[in-house]
Amino acid sequence: MWKRLTAPRQSQPDQPGRHAGAHRARLVAALAAAVLALAACGGGDDLGAPGNFNIGVTVGGQFVSRTPVLAGGSLDLALRAGETIVLDAGEPAVWTLLVGGSAVSGGAQVFFAGANITATTLGPSTVAVDTRADFRLRAPVPIALVATATFDSVQVATVNLLITN
Repeated sequence: MWKRLTAPRQSQPDQPGRHAGAHRARLVAALAAAVLALAACGGGDDLGAPGNFNIGVTVGGQFVSRTPVLAGGSLDLALRAGETIVLDAGEPAVWTLLVGGSAVSGGAQVFFAGANITATTLGPSTVAVDTRADFRLRAPVPIALVATATFDSVQVATVNLLITN
């Protein structure tokens, strides 16, 4: 035999009890704190923000750029075919390789204008670009690497490379 268990019904008062005012005050305080906390985040226009988004450049194991490329900035470098360049954004970033007007994200190998260009993701903030040419290049090959911070997509920096013989 099954028995149904039910709790005794309690009558609901027409007016809120004395604790409803305290509950409402706590709710308002919690909402105010949430609004203030959310107002503090967002916007990526403060370059002095606590993030460490700037690109350090290393070629052949030697640090190249005395001043890192800050968000919104760019750096132009010439690189001989056969050299490797390592770029570190200082915080997690999405790296986009631009070659001949086409964009490639993540690791990629591209053959363009006689140059073999390989981008390899080394870590969440770091990418290495290997360059090679089996024959003498007819003209310098321009490529670009664009870093977009994953924490704040407004933080973008570009390194323009010119691959030469």
